[in-house]
Amino acid sequence: MKKRLQSKKRRPVPVPIASMGDIAFLLIIFFMVCSEASKDKEMDVVLPISEYVKKIELTVVARVAVDKNGDIYFDGVNVDSAKDVEWGIRALLTETISDDQRHVQFKCDSALPKETFEPVIKAIAAGGGIIEAVGEIQ
Repeated sequence: MKKRLQSKKRRPVPVPIASMGDIAFLLIIFFMVCSEASKDKEMDVVLPISEYVKKIELTVVARVAVDKNGDIYFDGVNVDSAKDVEWGIRALLTETISDDQRHVQFKCDSALPKETFEPVIKAIAAGGGIIEAVGEIQ
């Protein structure tokens, strides 16, 4: 005769929850660092006004800004020179394939002379970025 299979009592598998708090806080920190809401708060930039400004829906790989004092910011971090912007953009664009992945947002205070922000624009272009200038509608 066939032996009857004895059904074993299944023990519940314990779920380790000790590290769940650590994982949650790491995710919170990750999203805070990557968020775009806090990147431009410390900069004092008055945008130029033009009737030719249009809203773009492109994703940008970097944000470059020059404030009213001539300080240069690359993704919200103050950098020393336009050369730092060029190398930062080169590093970000090493794996890009299409032009859609090369857009760099550029903000500049409207009171700055051309000699102040022109090296930054040249650095963005030399790094391989496509410049998307930011302004306000008249």
